[in-house]
Amino acid sequence: MSRLMRELRRRRVFTTAGLYVVGAWLLLQVADVVFPGWGIPDTGINVLLVAAILGFPVALVFGWFFNITTHGIRRTVPVGPHEAGEPRPLRGGDYAILAALVLASATIIFYATNRILALPPIMVDDIEDRIGPAPADKPANSVAVLPFTNVSSDQENDYFCDGVSEEILNKLAAYADLQVTGRTSSWQFKGSDYGIPRISNLLAVRYLLAGSVRKSSDQLRISAQLVDENGTQVWSETFDRTLGDVFKIQAEIAEIVATTVVPQIVPEASLVYEPSLDAYQQFLRGRELVHQRDTRRGAEELRKAIDLDPGFAEPYAELAIAILIGAPKRSEIEEAREAIDTALTLHPGMPRALAARGLLLQQKVPPDYPASEIVLREALKQEPNMVDAMNWLSQALSSQGKEPAADALQYRAFKLDPLHASIGANVAQRELVKGNVGAAEQILVNLVEVPDPSRAAFIGLREFYLSTGQIVKMNKIERRLAILGKHVYWGLGLSYAMLAMWDPAQYWIERSIQDFPEHDFVLLYPALLPQLQGRYPEALRDLTESIASSGVNTRELSWYRFFHGFYLAMAGEYQEAVEELQPDYEGGQVNLDEWELDGRQALALAFIGIGNEDRARSLLQSIEEAAKGPQGDGRDRNPLAYELARNAALLGDKDLGLERLRKAIDTGWRGYYINDHDPRWDSLQDDPRFQAMMAEVKADLDRQRLEVEKLDAEEDLPALVDQARAERAASAH
Repeated sequence: MSRLMRELRRRRVFTTAGLYVVGAWLLLQVADVVFPGWGIPDTGINVLLVAAILGFPVALVFGWFFNITTHGIRRTVPVGPHEAGEPRPLRGGDYAILAALVLASATIIFYATNRILALPPIMVDDIEDRIGPAPADKPANSVAVLPFTNVSSDQENDYFCDGVSEEILNKLAAYADLQVTGRTSSWQFKGSDYGIPRISNLLAVRYLLAGSVRKSSDQLRISAQLVDENGTQVWSETFDRTLGDVFKIQAEIAEIVATTVVPQIVPEASLVYEPSLDAYQQFLRGRELVHQRDTRRGAEELRKAIDLDPGFAEPYAELAIAILIGAPKRSEIEEAREAIDTALTLHPGMPRALAARGLLLQQKVPPDYPASEIVLREALKQEPNMVDAMNWLSQALSSQGKEPAADALQYRAFKLDPLHASIGANVAQRELVKGNVGAAEQILVNLVEVPDPSRAAFIGLREFYLSTGQIVKMNKIERRLAILGKHVYWGLGLSYAMLAMWDPAQYWIERSIQDFPEHDFVLLYPALLPQLQGRYPEALRDLTESIASSGVNTRELSWYRFFHGFYLAMAGEYQEAVEELQPDYEGGQVNLDEWELDGRQALALAFIGIGNEDRARSLLQSIEEAAKGPQGDGRDRNPLAYELARNAALLGDKDLGLERLRKAIDTGWRGYYINDHDPRWDSLQDDPRFQAMMAEVKADLDRQRLEVEKLDAEEDLPALVDQARAERAASAH
């Protein structure tokens, strides 16, 4: 061994190894600096590291055989009885060894270069550019509460730590003179390494509140600091208390921050009622799950909090919201109503409970938008920074045709919570309607480029690409979402169906049933592929069989009557369709959304089928009137341009139908394959102008299909989804 070590030193192998390691380290440091500027993601650094490791043995072999001198490369010879061991010029065999080493090095370099070039480029130079430039104006009274860091030894305390942060945020939001960034945007930076100036720019705020929480048994230490946009500390304090003092600490921190940011604020009185600590911690668990849109588990945890302390109002309000998000059943809507009533009995005028009531009034059948508006305005009067209430109020206003007021409210909510997926998607849709396609896309791209994007962010971007006819991009977004496992694969199946790729469409729709058996619409999925292919009698049969096998009462499914009635009308079962659709879609306010237009047009088709032309025309004319009013202002863009084109076709106005269809195609409508057998187009099927437009759409879809087929050939998506699910399951255990 000692002889080997001496020989390694003599041949300068250790020197070669040291120089190689230093050189590789320098290369990685340079790459870390320049790769982002070239649009190469961080994965490229990993590729370089692997290449450096693979090249290390090559460097050692070179060091053993050769030495670089002032006279060039020389062969190091062994020390023998008749040789001095001095380097000698290269000979025939030496060139062969050197060539092999060069070939090995070239192979490694070729591997690394190809891998790096094959990596998907990051969208722009840095995160600030992805999310937008620094705002020109940050209001002097603007503040964001960042999620406090959990420094406890038990990571299970994360929910408690987030709860403390959110309670402080909620208390600050009650100050009308403060502009407080919403939770959704602030929480995007949990655990991130973004600096204070960067976060301040992204959230457009002047001040940031950050801190840490250490919880051990019943001992609590909360450290908080308020910093300005440059990272300069304005105030800081550490609170060492018992767990029972957590409510007082939260109120105290909120008061100090508010009076520091806006000195003229008079601190508001705190609530007298303090819940039991067990109930409070259970409430925090449930609320965090609701924020993550895991509403089923969140509702379970909130019910436990109520059981622990029936006099604690907050869990009732949050439980109602958890139940009402999505497509609640009728019995669930009733449970939400009871929870809201209890919350308001325990805490009269509670803003969060009022907001929940406003949402309930929109979710009940039929919805009561005027009443919802009144309740939500009262909630915002008491808590001006509640972005959820702004979002729901905007929906109520829009549904009543009050578009200017709805727009203003959405933009206000977006300013307070710029990374909130639902609000961002709504604002992007408004930008799209105005024709600002680039601005709409940028808003949605921002939402999926944050550290931990929500499924709603992906869905918003998917809907944008669908409505603008970018089916390849839609498919790519749905691939990412499928691998993340955050949502059913319905959108992925739809992207394939749009391109008439029926086998993968069927695979992903069926797999949605397998992987997400608890999803709200899972009972509808067996009927979706026949619907997309225009096989409406089969869709009707599959829906009926799916419901029958489940044993679910159809009265519990808020969506059932629409789909059942729609399938009946499209399948030619006109009398039954009238009976199913008439209660919801004849008379009343016409809301310009796809579901309502489909429902009213299907009912009109059924009226035509049973010979009642006058009632059909009245229905269709009511849609035309709505399209001319405030709701229809600027709303002739896709997808409504297509829906309104069909409306004109049903009315027999071919020229207007074709004019609207032309506009729909120009703005991105690409539903040729999934609307090929729609009977609402019967009056235009033989028109050469209609046929020419359909051929144009089909040609574009066929081009896009080739790109998606190439993606499928390059990537085994089902295997990647399986692998990701297995990894999540392993980490959960």
